[in-house]
Amino acid sequence: MFEQNLPPEKWFTAPAIAAAAITSVFTIMGIALKDYVFKTLEEQRTERRTRNAIYERYSNPLLHSTISLMNRLNEILFEKHRPVYLMGEGINQNPNPGGSYRAYKKLSSIYRLAVVLGWIRACRREFSYLRVADPGDAFGVDEAIGNLEDALADGQWVEQERVKRLCELWHLCQAAQIEKLDFSELGVRVDNVVWDHLEQAKVDDVSLLNEASRLTLCKNVAGCLSSHLNTNTVTEASLDRTWPDAMNVIGVREAWLYRDWQSAIGDVMIQPSHSDSRKFEVIGFGDFEQIVLEGSRTQTLAFTRLLNVFDDLNLTIEDRFDARPRQLRGIAKASAKLVLAIHAIQGSESIVASRVIERAQTLVAMQVS
Repeated sequence: MFEQNLPPEKWFTAPAIAAAAITSVFTIMGIALKDYVFKTLEEQRTERRTRNAIYERYSNPLLHSTISLMNRLNEILFEKHRPVYLMGEGINQNPNPGGSYRAYKKLSSIYRLAVVLGWIRACRREFSYLRVADPGDAFGVDEAIGNLEDALADGQWVEQERVKRLCELWHLCQAAQIEKLDFSELGVRVDNVVWDHLEQAKVDDVSLLNEASRLTLCKNVAGCLSSHLNTNTVTEASLDRTWPDAMNVIGVREAWLYRDWQSAIGDVMIQPSHSDSRKFEVIGFGDFEQIVLEGSRTQTLAFTRLLNVFDDLNLTIEDRFDARPRQLRGIAKASAKLVLAIHAIQGSESIVASRVIERAQTLVAMQVS
């Protein structure tokens, strides 16, 4: 119909013009799309190269420090004569050779954990300059770092274990029921009861409560448990008889390094690098000692949080009221996973000795609980 309205010599002109116009439009769109796609792909390649370069720059120091921490934790947890240098409060500055050695070993253990947190923080700080911090080929390393952070920070199992033991002590559930029930929500409720009580008493630890306040706390916790489980209340006679044991369960010793605390500790441990290879370096043991002795308020707070993980820790006995041995096993296992992850990504260029790999594999296979 279109052609019939035109003289014969014009029949193919309009379609040709339309085709040419369409071709031009698609050509322009193709050029624009090609430029956009090429630009986007190049940006992604640049990001990937930068990301991989950061991992490469930090993988070796992170690997060395993680191996050092793993070896020390293996010594602490599994040596035949478990170390006594963690026993006692604080860093003993006794000038005799034995006291000096024990002080060094405890401080060295704290430093090794701090160094790992420092290198992780340095790597994360460099990643913050990238628009995309997708770990790409280094996903295994990133996942292993996350596992280590979890081992340091997560104590949900303590909340649930506390509820189980109190249920056993006050006979609120049958033994078979206790193993089947999910106490995660109830664990949080009990934890909130404890913290609310401490806030009202204006103290930050149950060990600082007087006897009357401890008994009141036990009553509040018992009420929370019986209400949630829909069981009979714990009698006054039972509470009077069992509250000292209940307080041992409620006041189980914990020393979690929450994720923001980990970042803060890492910030204390790093400083600007004077080399061209990295933006950050981790401070040496001498500078760390100086922080312990004469640090600022921020530095002292970071050190105190680290110290709490290792301080006054007796591994020669099975202490049911101290969560830190299990925490340290979790940290050791996560450290071993990180060592193996870095070893895997380095491939044929890996610097990990075979004996270190064997130790890491043994730790990964161990039961934490």
